[in-house]
Amino acid sequence: MLSMVGIAPHPPIIIPEIGRGQLQEAQKTVDGMKQLSREIKEKEPELLVVITPHGQVVRRGAAVLAGEKLSGDFGQFGFPGINVEMETDRELIDLLVEEASESPVKPVLLGEQDHRSPGGKVLDHGAMVPLYYLQEAGVSVPGVHITISFDSYHELYQFGQVLRRAIDKRGASTAVVASGDLSHRLKPGAPAGFNPRGEEFDQLLVNLISEGRVEEILAIDQRLIEEAGECGLRPITIALGVLEKTGFNPELFSYEGPFGVGYMVAALHPQDLSSSSGEGGLANG
Repeated sequence: MLSMVGIAPHPPIIIPEIGRGQLQEAQKTVDGMKQLSREIKEKEPELLVVITPHGQVVRRGAAVLAGEKLSGDFGQFGFPGINVEMETDRELIDLLVEEASESPVKPVLLGEQDHRSPGGKVLDHGAMVPLYYLQEAGVSVPGVHITISFDSYHELYQFGQVLRRAIDKRGASTAVVASGDLSHRLKPGAPAGFNPRGEEFDQLLVNLISEGRVEEILAIDQRLIEEAGECGLRPITIALGVLEKTGFNPELFSYEGPFGVGYMVAALHPQDLSSSSGEGGLANG
């Protein structure tokens, strides 16, 4: 059973020990992550699915880490003492493989021998930042780590539908978190350089998410996506596929771009099948 979908950014600078004096520059995002994590905690999920753009990518298909226990730290950012762990739910992985047999995007299972990181430290920062906030809120449950593929957006949406079927068959209350930043080109000095279309992309996506306009999200112009220099649209697309069966009520907690990268935090609440619309309200926008 799907309990909730979250959209979360993943800048390591919003980890208090890392951000320190700069943390206040992204205070809206910090507050949004805390609120999202509290709401997920209130749903009492038994499982957690994290979809990241920064895990190990395979040539074809979505990579799924199949090791029994996944761990990672922020050593590459100078803080090896900040650790995050996640146990893997093998039953959900097996169901995902089964349900994806006819899907254009299939899960590719990566065992411990396939991990590139030494010492079993396999979690990427795209997964670790949301997991840090979730675990601070008391959400420490098993789950599945999925890395995006570079298949078409419509195929990724279909993969989200497959993931939903696996979640429903698993029968455990499950929260899904799509990790992704928006444009990396919001202002001069931004990580990917400046492009005025970065702000255009961010405002468009934030508005479409806030209004539940899924078809228009799937139809965003490819040139605009490329010029924005984002990493969040593919994880979000998979998450939207997860919600296709029921629709959703969106709740936007925050959006800002203090360091030249767009950070959006949102919750997408599944609707009952008897609900009349996939569109919903806006909170704290």
